[in-house]
Amino acid sequence: MGLFGKKDTGVKLKKLSREELVEIIYALQQSEKSLKEENEELKARIAENEQVISHFGTVADASQGLNDIFTEAQKALEQYLTAIRVTAGGTNSNGADVQLAQHKAEEIVAEANRQADEILAEARREVDKALELVRKVYSEESLL
Repeated sequence: MGLFGKKDTGVKLKKLSREELVEIIYALQQSEKSLKEENEELKARIAENEQVISHFGTVADASQGLNDIFTEAQKALEQYLTAIRVTAGGTNSNGADVQLAQHKAEEIVAEANRQADEILAEARREVDKALELVRKVYSEESLL
C-alpha cells in the first residue's frame, strides 16, 4: 500500500519531481497549520461556552440564596407576630412591648429586604456578564 492508503498513489509520487514533492509537502503543512488554528479557535469557543454555563449556575445559586432569605424573613416575621399576639394581653397599658416587638419585626424585614436587594443586584450583574458572553460567542459564530 502506498501513501494515503492507495496502491497507485506511491507510484504517482515516485514519478513527481523533487519540486512538486516539496510543493505537496508545503501544501500539507499549510493545511495542517490551518487545521491547528481552527482547532485552537474551537477550543477557545468551548471554553467561553463553559464560562457562560458556569455564570448561569452562579445566577441560579444567587436566586436560591434570595429565596432562602425571603423564607427566613417570613419565618422571623411570623414568629414576631405570634409573640406580639401572645404578649398583647399581658403588656402594660401603653403597649410598649407590642411596639418593641413590631419595631424589631420591621428591622428584620428591612434587613432581609436589604440583603435581597444586594443578591438581586449581584444576580443581575452575573446575568449581564453571561448575556454579554453569549452575545460575543454568537456574534463570532455568525462571522464564521
